[in-house]
Amino acid sequence: MRKAVSRCVLGAVVCLGIGFAPIAGSGPTDWPQFRGPDSAGVADGSTLPVRWSTTSNVAWAVEIPGRGWSSPVVLGSRVFVTSAINAGTFKAPSTGIYGNELVAELTKQGLPIEEVIKRVNARDIEFSAEATEVRYLVYALDAATGKVVWQQEAHKGLPVGGRHRKNTYASETPTTDGERIYASFGGNVGLFAYTLGGDLVWKKTWPPQPVYLDFGTASSPVVHGGRVYQMFDNEGESFLAALDAKTGKDVWTIKRTGFKTPMQSGWATPFIWQSGQRTEIVTIGKGTVVSYGLDGKELWRLSGMTQATPSPVAGGGLLYVGSGSQGESNRPLFAIKPGASGDISLAKDQTSNAFVAWFQPRFSAYTSSPLLYRGRVYAINDNGIMQVVDAVSGKELYKARVGGGGLTFSSSPLASNGHIYAVSEDGDVVVFEAGDEYKELAKNSLGEMSLATPAADANSLYIRTATKLYKVK
Repeated sequence: MRKAVSRCVLGAVVCLGIGFAPIAGSGPTDWPQFRGPDSAGVADGSTLPVRWSTTSNVAWAVEIPGRGWSSPVVLGSRVFVTSAINAGTFKAPSTGIYGNELVAELTKQGLPIEEVIKRVNARDIEFSAEATEVRYLVYALDAATGKVVWQQEAHKGLPVGGRHRKNTYASETPTTDGERIYASFGGNVGLFAYTLGGDLVWKKTWPPQPVYLDFGTASSPVVHGGRVYQMFDNEGESFLAALDAKTGKDVWTIKRTGFKTPMQSGWATPFIWQSGQRTEIVTIGKGTVVSYGLDGKELWRLSGMTQATPSPVAGGGLLYVGSGSQGESNRPLFAIKPGASGDISLAKDQTSNAFVAWFQPRFSAYTSSPLLYRGRVYAINDNGIMQVVDAVSGKELYKARVGGGGLTFSSSPLASNGHIYAVSEDGDVVVFEAGDEYKELAKNSLGEMSLATPAADANSLYIRTATKLYKVK
């Protein structure tokens, strides 16, 4: 077994690489955005490890100061990642499901509703009044060694709005078009474009807006065709903005208003769907899927969604859109045919129509995005229960508890060469076979909380934990 271990600390990095160089895979050399090429979470052709630990098959491990659940992105010899640092101490996250059990328990004790809300907020939320000044940072690392090539402070100041303990002030994943790196810290901080050498090219800010229950932001930017798209669904003035990638100038901005839903905020990342018929920008939020053309005009919409956190995925002539909630109900997944226009919502008791190929009412995960891989759609809910359906028919193939039970999941899975990688909140990466039954191959522990979706290149996985970024190979 290969062993390559290095320990790296930002600022003063000494990396020791020991072992034989692996044979390079034929998979993607770049992982340019959240979930990689085509936002699919697939790295077929890559030579990725199945087993590792903190001391085995690790090329390097680098400490990332501050906190951030943004995923790393890879461009050739560079790895980019963001983080938020404050002068004090962030309210620490904890693993597991933040359900309504505490509310029920406190209510049963006869406490007034004001006290119940106060205690639940004390458990779950870090309000802006509790925070000190935050530095929002962008790092570029050498992919071979983990050494810092450059770092830039995008912004510094008191946060606008709070955050859920399991969120961070740097949860948006950066993106790159090969010419620049685009780092977002949400609509309340801004979007920042840098050269690959670390020089600021432009920045874009918007008026601050309130977010539901002070949960914070998380919708990542996407870049396509010379434009950068940023969505910000909130309790105030929501929008989808298209910016010129070179200059940051507005191409168009769509106000996302008029949606009849109690929760106006959302955290899903827009999806560029190239169906073969046309290219469209698919958004999930406010209880609705809305697809826009490249001119910003609405193409179609679909109602029946719940909390907007998972992002879409597409392949095989279909688009898969889902949204989650805690518990077993209200977790819809729809398979959409290309070419739709107008309102394609299902009527009561319908499971399909002219543009909805099929519908599963209890399938989508609460936070992680679905994985489309080799004719199947996989969804891993926060409680660790995975459902798998046939991608064409929507027929359920099986259910399984990933890792055997006791694990919770927030990040999205990644697939490569017939294997699926799922990172638990405890930092255990469960590897299992893709197929019509659950066959677990390995459980690799990094011993630290992880909510970030992993990235890959031709022969390595990049896994972010609460304090470190690992390159395993």
